[in-house]
Amino acid sequence: MSWNLGLARLRPMKLKTASYFMAAIILILTGIGSIIYFSFNIVLQLIGAGGSFAGLGMFVYYLLTSVPAYQGVGAWIARGLAFWKAGEKSAVALKIQQSLNSAQEEINSEASGIIPYPAKVEWVDKPSFLDTDEEVVVIRMKEHEENPRNVAYAVVDYITKGMIPYSRPYIEKSIQIAIDSTMVRKILLEKDKSALDYFLANVLNKVLGREGVQHFMNVMNNLDERGLFTRVYLEELRELGLELYPMPNQDVLVESKEYVEHLNVLATRKRGELGKAEPYIGKKIKVAYVLIAEPEKLRREGYGPYVQYALGCLEAGAEAIYLLSRGKNNKPSRKLADCVALACEMEIVNVSEYDENVDDEMLRALCVELRSEKTKLEAEDKTDGTRFD
Repeated sequence: MSWNLGLARLRPMKLKTASYFMAAIILILTGIGSIIYFSFNIVLQLIGAGGSFAGLGMFVYYLLTSVPAYQGVGAWIARGLAFWKAGEKSAVALKIQQSLNSAQEEINSEASGIIPYPAKVEWVDKPSFLDTDEEVVVIRMKEHEENPRNVAYAVVDYITKGMIPYSRPYIEKSIQIAIDSTMVRKILLEKDKSALDYFLANVLNKVLGREGVQHFMNVMNNLDERGLFTRVYLEELRELGLELYPMPNQDVLVESKEYVEHLNVLATRKRGELGKAEPYIGKKIKVAYVLIAEPEKLRREGYGPYVQYALGCLEAGAEAIYLLSRGKNNKPSRKLADCVALACEMEIVNVSEYDENVDDEMLRALCVELRSEKTKLEAEDKTDGTRFD
């Protein structure tokens, strides 16, 4: 009897002990779980914060090394680290890249795609080259100082490798040199006159004696003064390269030469000279022009005659029409371009305004490029070197 009574008292004690034990285990597991959860949250927050800072750092690095507007700041920061050799080299590289890439933006604003790829400077004693996979023009130099020689050759390499790269097989060598020299001179005149002096004395002077170079330098200068160098001539060469590259075509070498002479006649027309500009209808280059000497007359005389002329050029075979206007107010000419595009079923692909010096008077000029939609679609379906020596 007493034995049974003892067992009866023992059972609740065991149950109570077991419940305490289970509660202790649950509390311990809950505590461990809480610690793990808390630690996991801390890790996630650290990862999140670190990722945000890393993302911000990558974004800032991209701005300072790749965007021309910020590359100057990157050069300034790197220059502050000039005590470290790599910092000094990075500072000079970024400064040169900024000059080249800002020039690219300015030139492409005149005719989009003339220089399709940005520049990247490397301090390696090897030739510069166009890297189409990375879509960058790699400028390679041995010295890392920012001196006139380096800046001059950086611009030379960038232009000869990166400007209208697919059109060069279809341009005579003397014309190539004249095109490149004109563009290098334009850039250095704006960016670095000491480098311009070096270029003129040590690079350009060595090639001026080549047959045809001086003549075509004069031609390019005429086109540039009229605003036709980048907006019309280089644009047509760019279209030519996109259409033909990489297939050889000797006939086009002759045509690209004939066309620049034809365009030179337009560029040297005197102010007030009457008559329409003759279109150029070749096998590959097929261009016409609508000239507007006094835009205000459009309001009085109407757009009809100009639209009819454009339609006639289209029937004659023109695939591109350049509307060229200059005056104090070119808004009527812009409206005319819209009318021509609608009537001729053409697309306005470039619009550029600039200042033109006409008989010592600065006038606001307008160039609108219109291209047949069929030709433009065909070009879009297609896949998108050397120093002077």
